[in-house]
Amino acid sequence: MYSSTLDNTQRHQDNKPSISSPDHSLIPPCQVACPLHMDIREYVDLVAQGRIMEALQVIREGNPFPSICAYVCTHACESSCRRGQVDQPVAIRALKRFAVEFGGDRMIRAEAETTQVEKVAIVGSGPAGMACAYYLRKLGYPVTIFEAQSEIGGMLRVGIPQYRLPREVLDTEAQRLTQMGIEIRTNTRVVSLDLLFEMSYKAVFITIGAHQSLRLGIEGEDLPGVIDGATFLREVNLGLKPALGKKAAVVGGGNVAIDAARTALRLGTQKVTILYRRSRAEMPADPSEIEQALEEGIEILFLAAPIRIERRKGKLSITCIKMELGEPDSSGRRQPVPIKDSEFNIEVESLVTAIGQAPQTPQDFRLRIGRGSTIQVDPVTLTTNRPGIFAGGDAVTGPATVTEALAAGRLAALRIDDYLRHRYPLASKETRKALGGELSAETVEMIRKIGRLEPPILSREARASDFKPIELAYDWAAAVNEARRCLRCGVGAEITSQDRCASCLTCLRVCPYHVPRLDASGTIQIPTDQCLACGICVAECPAKVIVLRKPFDRRHIAEELDHALRSAAEEKLKPFIVGFCCQYGLFGTGALATLWREAKAGIWIVPVLCIAKVEADHILRAFELGAEGVFIAGCGTQCARENTTASIQQRVAKVRKTLAQIGLETERLQAFVLKAEQDPGKELDEFIAQVGKLYLSSTMMQEVRR
Repeated sequence: MYSSTLDNTQRHQDNKPSISSPDHSLIPPCQVACPLHMDIREYVDLVAQGRIMEALQVIREGNPFPSICAYVCTHACESSCRRGQVDQPVAIRALKRFAVEFGGDRMIRAEAETTQVEKVAIVGSGPAGMACAYYLRKLGYPVTIFEAQSEIGGMLRVGIPQYRLPREVLDTEAQRLTQMGIEIRTNTRVVSLDLLFEMSYKAVFITIGAHQSLRLGIEGEDLPGVIDGATFLREVNLGLKPALGKKAAVVGGGNVAIDAARTALRLGTQKVTILYRRSRAEMPADPSEIEQALEEGIEILFLAAPIRIERRKGKLSITCIKMELGEPDSSGRRQPVPIKDSEFNIEVESLVTAIGQAPQTPQDFRLRIGRGSTIQVDPVTLTTNRPGIFAGGDAVTGPATVTEALAAGRLAALRIDDYLRHRYPLASKETRKALGGELSAETVEMIRKIGRLEPPILSREARASDFKPIELAYDWAAAVNEARRCLRCGVGAEITSQDRCASCLTCLRVCPYHVPRLDASGTIQIPTDQCLACGICVAECPAKVIVLRKPFDRRHIAEELDHALRSAAEEKLKPFIVGFCCQYGLFGTGALATLWREAKAGIWIVPVLCIAKVEADHILRAFELGAEGVFIAGCGTQCARENTTASIQQRVAKVRKTLAQIGLETERLQAFVLKAEQDPGKELDEFIAQVGKLYLSSTMMQEVRR
C-alpha cells in the first residue's frame, strides 16, 4: 500500500549494516576476572529481559555446576564490575542463583556418549575432579572417580557448611555425573598410581585437595580441646557433633575460620570469639560472611594472636598478644608486629585453629612436591614428573576458590585429551580483545544511580539455630531490576568508516554521556571504554556509519519485522499495527504487558533492547511492510539509561514530518513512555481506535476510486 511512495524517500538503505554484521564486542572486565570466563554480560542481560531459560542455557555453557556456584562462588567478577565505579557492582552471583532456581537447572539431565576407548582415572572428587570428569565424559572418554570418603564432593561436602551449600544441591550434581555414565567409587582410597595403570587406565588426574590444616607452632596446641578447622568442619558435615562447650575461640581470618565460628554457634556454643592478627581491612574472608557473623553475635578480636595455650581445671587458657601493622608482606597485606608487654588471657572450653591448609600427597605416588607441599606440574600441560599423570586444583595451587578449581578441572580434561590424542595443547581461539580502562568522571556523573538490590536473607533468629540456607533467591521483579543495572560493557558504538563520517557532530550532540569526542586532527572518536551502548548515536547518525559492536543481540529488528509481516499475512487481522517495545519492560518487569492487544487488532510486537535503538528507518520500514499504524513503547522512569524518552520523542517528530511529506497522516505514529505506576493501556486503546478510523477511511476511499 505504501511501498511505492516510501521507495522515493531518502532512507539510506544502501548504508545500513547487513544483518550478518560481525560481533565486534570486547570482553568485559567481569568475564576477564571470572576463572571460568563465563559470558556474564550475556546471561545478566537475558535475565534483565525476563528470558530466564535462555540465561540458564548461557550459564550452563560456561559452567558445569552452576547450582553449586550459585551458592558458593566468591564472585571475583563483581570486584571487577565497572558498575562499582558508579554506585555498587551488579549482584552477579545472586542473579546466577535466580536463573538456576527459576530456570529449573536441577531438572536438566546431562548426557554423554562413549566415543573413545582410553579410560581415565580421577583421584579425588572435589570441584576440580568433578569438573574434569564432566568434561572428559563430554569428550567421550570412560571415566572413573576414586573417592576416599563415603560421598563425593571433596571440600564441597566436608569443608563448606550446609547453610552455605545445601547438600541436596551437591547430591543433584553427583547424580548428574552418574547419569552421564561416570563411574564413581566411594570409600576407595588410592594407595598406588601404578595399580591404576595396571587396571588399564591410560591417564590419571590427581586432585586430592588441601585437607591438612597448618599448625600454629605454639606451646599447647596439642592439648585436648584444640581442634583444627578442617577436621572440625569435616566431622560436622559428616553428621557428627563435636562438643565445644559454652565458650569457644577460633584462630584465623579466612572463610574457614568464619565457617567454623558460625558452625560452632549453630551447634549450641553460646559465645564464639575469633582471634585475628590483622585488622578487618586485611581479613581475607568474604566481607558479607564477616558481616553476617557479626550479626549473629560472633565477636572478632582484631590485631590479636595466641602465643601459648594452657589447660586449667578443664578449660583452655589462651595467652594472646596485641599486634600492630607494619610494612606489607609478599601478599600485599601489612605484616602484624607484636606489641611488647601487651599480653592478655582469654578462657574458653575449646579452640579451633583455622590459619590455612596444605595438600598431603602420599609418598607412594612418587610425585615431585614443591613449596607448601603442593604437587609440581607443568603450567601449560598440567603434567607431573610421571608420564600420564596430571594434577590440579588445591593440590597444586594450595587452597583456592571453587571456580578456580572448576577451571583447573576443565583445563585438565583438555590437556588429558591432548595427551591421549598425541598432540600439543591447542591454542585458544579467542580473538576478541578485553575491554580496558575505567569510566571517566564525566561519564560516571551522567549515569543514572540505581541502588544495588541484595537478595533476601533469613533473620538472625531464624538462621542461628540450624543449618538452613541463609540466603534466599530473588523474586522475579528484583532479579530483573538488578540485572538492568548492568552497563553492558564492551558492546558500545563504533564508527565503521571514518571516510564516510560527515563530521556533523550529531553524535556529540545527542550522546547523554558525552562520550564521542574530536581528536587533534578533527576526527570523531568514540572511546570503547566509555560508551554505554544506549544506541542513540546509531539511530541519529545521518551518514549511518555508527553501529553497535554487538548490533543485533539475538533478535534483530529487521528479522522481527519480517516475522511480523508473515504473521500478519497469516492472521489477516486488520488494522495491522506494529509496536516497537522495550524488551526489558515487556518481557522483564512486565510493565508493558498491557500493550498487548492482539484480540482488538492485528498488533505485532517487535522487541528491542532499548527504544533508543529504534531508528527512523525501522519505523518507515514498518509502514513499507504494510502497517497502518506504528507505536513505540518504552519503560520510561524504569529505564536504566538517560535521555531515552527525549531522544525517541524527537525521532518520532522527525518521522512524522516524513509521513506528512509522503501524504500519510501523522496520527499513524505514536510513542508511549511509561511513567511510574501508569497504565498505558488506555492511551493504546485510543491509538488503536484512531488507526482503525484511518484504516476504514482509507479502505472506503479505495472503494470509491474503483
